[in-house]
Amino acid sequence: MLPASSLKGVSWVLFSSLLLLCQVQGEGAREKLSSPRVSCPQGSRAYGSYCYALFKTPKSWTFAELACQKRPSGHLASVLSEAEAAFMSSLVRISGTSYPYIWIGLHDSTLGLEPNAGGWVWSSTDVLDFFNWDRNPSTASDRGYCGSVTQTSGFLKWRDYDCDAELPYICKFKP
Repeated sequence: MLPASSLKGVSWVLFSSLLLLCQVQGEGAREKLSSPRVSCPQGSRAYGSYCYALFKTPKSWTFAELACQKRPSGHLASVLSEAEAAFMSSLVRISGTSYPYIWIGLHDSTLGLEPNAGGWVWSSTDVLDFFNWDRNPSTASDRGYCGSVTQTSGFLKWRDYDCDAELPYICKFKP
């Protein structure tokens, strides 16, 4: 057992430490509360630090990509995770579109020359390390070189498609 004078010193150190801990945690909470929320233009929805918009006026893949580039850091949408795929799927489904395919930013810049679909990249230059193919584009007989999400998969999975086809498209851009 410690003498009473030592207990007062230990109590003071513990009390001071608790006060400091509460103050530091309080500052962290204030920072989280004051962090800016993503504010997207009308007609688009936020996910993470980006805005997403579905455009129903059909365009070829190239013209859809050019239209998306008119926004800050804009490109046809890259899909980098299952969660982002689910978000984009809901964006398309609530729109009520009847199109079976919607353009995303995936394309094969090698036109199939890389084996095992190795030429596929995102137009935004995001890293392609999440794969969600509805069918393997390198084994399809009616191969296309631009990426879409498919209605048959609930707009969750990707399919290669003819780049010249005119389809609705999803843009992903910074607010």
